[in-house]
Amino acid sequence: MDYKSALREETVQVVSDYLEYCCRREGIQERPPTSPAAATLRSVAKELRQNYQDFFEYARNQLLDCTPEQVLRNVEELFSQEEFNWGRVAVTVVFAGAMLETKEPQKEERAQQLRREMSRRLTEKLCYYLVEKKGAWLHENGGWTGFHHRFTKEKSSSKSDPSSTLCCIMAAAGFGLVGLALLLAVR
Repeated sequence: MDYKSALREETVQVVSDYLEYCCRREGIQERPPTSPAAATLRSVAKELRQNYQDFFEYARNQLLDCTPEQVLRNVEELFSQEEFNWGRVAVTVVFAGAMLETKEPQKEERAQQLRREMSRRLTEKLCYYLVEKKGAWLHENGGWTGFHHRFTKEKSSSKSDPSSTLCCIMAAAGFGLVGLALLLAVR
């Protein structure tokens, strides 16, 4: 199996794990992560979402009428000018997950069906972007195992300061949430 096929398989597994996690129903016990990288992504996402809760709520409300393809195309354009890194991978996937967490007063079953369909489309688009456009970078940086090691190493070295992992994520992203705020502003 060539590296791209293996990377595609692993990317689908990690991204779908996280997006399905975002689609879970309230009160239903979550499934365990499917890999160490998936567990790391959930942990990183939790920190980002807790510390930037207002932003993600605002972003979700602004993007309700956008398709996953439109949002990810804008995110891709935002990243095309800058160096790609693990922080950007994390922020992109977490941002996609935020789009799935709706609190619409629709019937719960219909809302779940819509979230699952959007999750499938987001997984497909994110995987295409990450593997086809950024696959060489991901491969050079250890794939999802490299992602896991990057953030678990930071977490273990920053036990005394829980906010330092988040700072590392945002520093690695290179633009913080300011770039995504700009994306929403020009929409």
